[in-house]
Parts: sequence; C-alpha cells; structure tokens
Amino acid sequence: MKRKSYIAIDLKSFYASVECIARNYDPLHTNLVVADESRTDKTICLAVSPAFKSFGICSRPRLFQVKQKVDDFNYRRKRQVVGHRLKDYSVDRKEVRSNHAVGLDYVIARPRMKYYEEVSAQIYGIYLRYIAPEDVYVYSIDEAFIDVTPYLKVYNCTARELAEKIIDDVYHETGLTATVGIGTNLYLAKVAMDILAKHMTPTKHGVKIAELNGMQYRKLLWNHEPITDFWRVGKGYARRLDKLGIHTMGEIAACSANQLKLNDQYNDELLYRTFGKAAEVLIDHAWGYEPLTIQDIKAYEPKQHCLCVGQLLMKPYTFAQSQVILSEMSDEIALKLAGTHQLAQELNLSIHYDEKTFGLVSNVDEVEIDRFGRKRPHSIRKSVELPHPTNANSVIRKALQQLFDDYVNPRYLIRRITITAEEVIDEMAADDFQEYEQTDLFLQDQPQEKSKDDEQREMDCQNAILTIKDRFGQNAIYKAMDLQEISMTRRRNLQIGGHLA
Repeated sequence: MKRKSYIAIDLKSFYASVECIARNYDPLHTNLVVADESRTDKTICLAVSPAFKSFGICSRPRLFQVKQKVDDFNYRRKRQVVGHRLKDYSVDRKEVRSNHAVGLDYVIARPRMKYYEEVSAQIYGIYLRYIAPEDVYVYSIDEAFIDVTPYLKVYNCTARELAEKIIDDVYHETGLTATVGIGTNLYLAKVAMDILAKHMTPTKHGVKIAELNGMQYRKLLWNHEPITDFWRVGKGYARRLDKLGIHTMGEIAACSANQLKLNDQYNDELLYRTFGKAAEVLIDHAWGYEPLTIQDIKAYEPKQHCLCVGQLLMKPYTFAQSQVILSEMSDEIALKLAGTHQLAQELNLSIHYDEKTFGLVSNVDEVEIDRFGRKRPHSIRKSVELPHPTNANSVIRKALQQLFDDYVNPRYLIRRITITAEEVIDEMAADDFQEYEQTDLFLQDQPQEKSKDDEQREMDCQNAILTIKDRFGQNAIYKAMDLQEISMTRRRNLQIGGHLA
C-alpha cells in the first residue's frame, strides 16, 4: 500500500495578522490585540500578535490583563532610564527591543468576523489551485488538512516542496504566514504542526515546517511533556492519566502493550476501564496510528442531528429579564429550523447561574465549581418532548417557557442560556410521524390545541421573515420586545460567533 502524505496548515495568529496587514503593519513585528473595547476591559482578546506575545502576553488574555502587563513593562523601563521618562512609545517590537528609551505600545483592533471569513475564503481558493476540493478538509477558519498523496507525482515534488509552494502563494497574496506539519497520517501531521514546527527555524517569510512519520514520532515525542500538547488530550484526560501514574504518550503505549513495569494491572484493560471507548483513540495516537482519512471524515453522517443556539449574557440577568432572552432565543431557533427545512422532536434547555447569586441568596441549594475555580449555583439541563415534529415558534416557545417556569429558580441570577433542538428531522420526513387521534363526541369545552392549518400559516410566516432577512439584512424585521434595553437580538444580528461582524 502506498504511504500517505498529509499537510496540516495553521495560519499564524490569523485574526491579529489580518488586522496588522490591513493597517500596513508587519504582523511578525507589530504589537496588536484583537478585542472589542466597548465590552469593557474585562472582555477576552480574540487574538494577540506573535510580536506582542514575546513581551509575556498570553494567547487569550482579558483586555485589562494586557493593559496591566504593558503598564508594568513601561514602569520597569522608566526606572532604568535617566530622568525616569521615556523618549517615545512604539508598537514595533524591534524598536522597543533595540532602544531602552522607547516604551511599549500596542494597537487594539475591533473584531471583524465577516472580513476574516472573506480572507479565509481567499486562502481556501489558493489551496484549490493545487488541490481538488475532496482532498482538502477545512478544520477551522485558520486551519486546514490536505491529502497531497496523489499530487506529489503530478507536481514532481516532495510534500515539503508542495507545502512551500502553497504557503508562498498565500504569503505573496495575503501577507499571511503559516506553521505547517507534514505526516504520514492526519494525526502525525497535526502533531508535527502543533509541537515540532514551533521549534523549527522559520523561512524568510516566517514559515515553520516540520515532518513526522511513525518511527520519528516514537523517537522524538514518546517522552514529550506536557501530554496536553498532543491533539485531543485535554486537562481532564491528563488528570485521569496522572492518577494512574502515566504522564507521556510513550507510557500510554507501554501500558497498552503490558510493558509498563509498575505492576500487572497496567495493561490496555486499565485504559479502557478509565476512558471507555475513547481509550481506543488514545492508544492509537500513542503509537502514532490514525486510520481515518479526509474522505472518511467527509463521508461521515451522524445518526442523530441537533441544532443549538446559546448565548453568554453581558451581565447577570434576573428571572424576569431572562424570560425576554428566552423568547428571543425561541424565535431564533425556530427560524433556524425553518431556514434549514428541519423539524424538532425534542427541546433541551440549559441554564447556567451567575456567581453573584451568592450575594443575593444566602441558602443556595447546590453548588458547583466552574473551570475558573469559581463557585456558582448548580446549572440545570432539562428536556421536553414536543407533541409532534415542528419548527413553529408558538409550539417551541410554549414548551421552553414551561421548562423555564418549572425548573429555573426565580431567586437566582442567570448568566448563560442554551437551547438545543434534538431529534431533528427533515421536513420531507414529517409524514412518517403523522399521528391520528380518535374524536370523542361526549367531551365539550375542551381547550383547543393550535390546528394544523394555524401552525402551517405560522410556518409560512416564518419563511416570509427569512426571505426578508436574507434580502435586507438580519435587522430588517424584528419584534417590539427586541427594542427593550435588555434584549439581545438586534445586537447579536450584528455579530458572527459572538464577535462583531
């Protein structure tokens, strides 16, 4: 069987680099953060330029942390110069490093998600000059996998040479540079990019490339720590492995082969008991093995479908205020279902309370610790089955409102709301779920459910709203409740992925 060759490409500090280039700055030497200042200094920065990171700024800081770091740097520098006054401030890393009389400055760029998507699409078009669409898998807005196996003979080059050609075009047309991993399977390409490439000497355009095969992986990375540097190994996995006394991929491989000489219990059964089915992937990756191809990923079809909308509120909302948000989100998910011609059979409501609840309520029933170590009232997740598959807003809102009233504590402050439409089916399959009911001639004055005709008229109205929004914009039509100060719909319609479009 012919050995496969994969390329993994990660555009370096994509959002920050795009903003630098738009301002005619060098992205490798300019101090810049992408953040929305209008959300106060507590907002999380979407990206930090590589130059700015060299001054100790982490990848996803809050804006106030950036300002504190800069102030501390400039304070220390002032103490070192005569007169304790700086000559100037600069956003250029080279100037700041070379002249101790110059203070550290930086640019704050507001997020522009639509523009980033356009640049990403432009780069995808460059990939397609060399590679057919079926051999490219877009992993994220700034990352992609490419199966170059059949193209090496066509272009009469190595995988590294082809990667250099592609990234060279990207650089000359967009100004962006990249980190590249080359491997004999998708996993090794990803690991080469994430771990090895960062230590490689960059080209004159800042490109870093690393190559990896199975034997090199075992030789170079079996003892690498921390283990969280590896793809799909998060802090939760690391904690469970630590309890077993396992800290490296090499130790996982040895354990799976019953060669970890601690005691007889260290074998693959121990890993399966600890991680369940996920142990199979963990063991494969420990040995540098990955059977899936890009074609397998693209051919995958999930057994069940769902559609989700959620939002982190700008501040803690009361029970009454959150009901407005719930109504808006009911409209949103109903329109999303209608826009994709899908029907929901079940709804899930997830509520996360705010930590400030403790200042208002003395006897909180259950407490949980979030990922930042903060105490908050225990979140709730409840589901309800709809009477029949539908995307009608009135049916969806009624079901969600009932869940909200029944299970949400009215004394608590709410910070995050998530709604998931589960068991989603195509509108064309609705006839398979047709239900019939025997008429009872002896019951009178029973409350009448919304008729099928009424529900169809409502769904037709939703389709008309979608047509207007598609033609004139998301805020071309909205409800009176969306004009309230606490409402979020019109604001969210100007965002992509929670950031300014």
